[in-house]
Amino acid sequence: MNTKLKTSLIPLMSVLGLAACNDSPITGEHVLSADLRQTRIEQSAQFFDGKVISRIPQVENQEGIVKTLWKFFAQRSQYKPSQALPYQDVDITRLQNPSEQLRVTWLGHSSLFIEADKTRILIDPVFEYAAPAFFARMFQRNVAAPVSREDLPLPDVIVISHDHYDHLEENTARFYANKDVMFFVPLGVGRHLEKWGVPPTNIKEFDWWESQKINSVTITAAPANHNSGRGLFDSNKTLWASWAIQADTGSVFFSGDTAYGEHFKQIGERLGPFDLAFIEVAANLKEDSGYPVEGWGHMQASHTMQAHLDVQADKLFPVHWSTYELFIHQWDEPVNDLIAEAAKYDVELVTPMVGASIDLPLAEKTAYWWQDVYDKGAAIPLVFNSQ
Repeated sequence: MNTKLKTSLIPLMSVLGLAACNDSPITGEHVLSADLRQTRIEQSAQFFDGKVISRIPQVENQEGIVKTLWKFFAQRSQYKPSQALPYQDVDITRLQNPSEQLRVTWLGHSSLFIEADKTRILIDPVFEYAAPAFFARMFQRNVAAPVSREDLPLPDVIVISHDHYDHLEENTARFYANKDVMFFVPLGVGRHLEKWGVPPTNIKEFDWWESQKINSVTITAAPANHNSGRGLFDSNKTLWASWAIQADTGSVFFSGDTAYGEHFKQIGERLGPFDLAFIEVAANLKEDSGYPVEGWGHMQASHTMQAHLDVQADKLFPVHWSTYELFIHQWDEPVNDLIAEAAKYDVELVTPMVGASIDLPLAEKTAYWWQDVYDKGAAIPLVFNSQ
């Protein structure tokens, strides 16, 4: 078969295969989008033979994979908080007018609502559970969503780090599909969005180091060290990324999900420094017990701190903790370990309660709200320093 024709037919068949579950009829735009996506994947240095090249480190698991999986699936309850975590209702009135200065609202896990230069950016929005519907009960939130999709002000752009369920939520994509919102996603992820009804014209797919301006804000996709896939047969077929957001009034870095690697120094050299870094965190491995999370493409607290130093950020805002229990350690262990790491390097942590909005530069340090004797039954204040 003619190579050029074959290259065109592959994405076309992919699009037609999705037609039955697509929200809108397949159009010429969908075919062109799929054709362009396939060509870019073939030309990308991140892909080989249709899959993203995985660089997740190989690690030894002292406990063995069977014991690790047993803990993860059968003993999850022991790692969760004893009751639902407190949160602060998002102040919708405060967000009605987009902020000129850098302002951040944490929606839980890795979901963030960022404002700068009067531009609204919604990152990895997940309002429900972090798994396919069949496993929903196992991956319910430890803390309620502090705002609904319907009440949150309409973002100018939604930025996605990768296609895992705890970062890319189908119901959220469908909600925004018919709205005047752009989606900035890693290369290949647009295929999911088009399936869920997002017009190809509202999607921009990025390879690493590619940038796009929205208003006066420059958004750049940067390397990460993770994996991707939403089913049994699509492992690593879409790219993953971290993101740099650079505005006139401030700059931030978002790690997405990633194991530690040299890419952080590259990001710092090419895109830093940053006023604030949102970096994922998991617990440090202790006494060689447990599973090293880097084997799953994540970072222990010590790695999170080193990544923060590498990207040349001022303040560190840990994400990917507390909202869901996705690892085999106590729900608050990651951030407590990170406090100890931050003390070694005199790094200021930004740790607002879920739902709180903070303006940068901060007037004062945020509180360690989870340490307010939660498990001893004491009440935790629902409102703290968010001014």
